[in-house]
Amino acid sequence: MSEPTYKPTLFDRHGPAAAEMLRAFAYGLMVFGVVAGVLISRVGFAWWTFPVAGAAGAITGGAGWMIGEMVGGAWKRFMVDGASTPYHEQYSYQQALVMQGRVDDALESFEAVIAEKPAAVSPRIKAAELYAREKQNHGRAAELFREVQRIAGVEVGEDIYASNRLVDLYTGPLNEPGRALVELRRLAERYPGSPAAQHARDALGTLKAQPRAGA
Repeated sequence: MSEPTYKPTLFDRHGPAAAEMLRAFAYGLMVFGVVAGVLISRVGFAWWTFPVAGAAGAITGGAGWMIGEMVGGAWKRFMVDGASTPYHEQYSYQQALVMQGRVDDALESFEAVIAEKPAAVSPRIKAAELYAREKQNHGRAAELFREVQRIAGVEVGEDIYASNRLVDLYTGPLNEPGRALVELRRLAERYPGSPAAQHARDALGTLKAQPRAGA
């Protein structure tokens, strides 16, 4: 299979310099949308997760996503604690495949990268989102987010993101609210005193109050 041609992104042309140019704005929006309580994805988190904050987060988080997408997929490298974030591979080849409608080829390529790099976070997150969004393969998406959680040295923001995407999947298409409760408790215990923990506790109360099927 020959590699498709594609127009180099800003990150491809300028590497770390481009990251410094756009990180503050795009990541700042993502922090508000993810860590400050919205925790939405490209397709949005479950409606029950903080209904008041959700509207504002949908706007800011979505804006952060679009900015990151335009500059080569930088949206996943959002800031959580204010520390600088190094440049990471953008997987432009796989992005080009998706843009051409070759989603299966993109996923096959991502899976090859994942098999080769057991400690790589970014391709797992990107592949998980692609599985959930384009293939409706929510089971595989959840597997990849769980792998992200287990990677030694995973960044705080990535761990929080993966955990809340799991909550979204468990309360949505996978219909496993019990596992969602486990993820929310994990967040509250892992990051005590943080906004993420407080919002997880709030979501726990909301989820517990919902009637169960067959109750």
